[in-house]
Amino acid sequence: MAQATGTSTSFTWFWTELDRYLAKSQLKQTRQRKVIVEHFLRADSHLDAEELHRLINRDGHKIGLATIYRTLSLLTEAGLVEQKSFQDGRSFYEVHQPDGHHDHLICSDCGAVVEFENSEIERLQEKVAAQHGFRLKSHRLDLFGSCIKPNCANRRSKPD
Repeated sequence: MAQATGTSTSFTWFWTELDRYLAKSQLKQTRQRKVIVEHFLRADSHLDAEELHRLINRDGHKIGLATIYRTLSLLTEAGLVEQKSFQDGRSFYEVHQPDGHHDHLICSDCGAVVEFENSEIERLQEKVAAQHGFRLKSHRLDLFGSCIKPNCANRRSKPD
């Protein structure tokens, strides 16, 4: 298994599935790919490729942005990572949790993303779909607004 020491054991399934996908696709687990995945999993948040690149380089690794984009694309193709576009056409990536679902609150000012789950919203979506003759297979709920947190980077520079 490709799992590195120091990486959370809760992602054992991720490494197992990645190894399976690489073998099926006749690809190798490269050192660079392993570093990218380790940093991605350790971040445990919605990241864009540029932020992941900064984290990796800050730790002294010299991996190009194009390699990071290719690796994120490979992880997306493998079904291990989801690519999301919240605003400004930027793509963010998060681990695709099997059997897991959550929705997002996105700050339009600073770009903060908060994941949440709400069973009442889930039931209401099912009810609305049924009223219109639909059976949901999947859905995505992204709510946009502004942080009310005092540390929101863009709110400090904007008058109310």
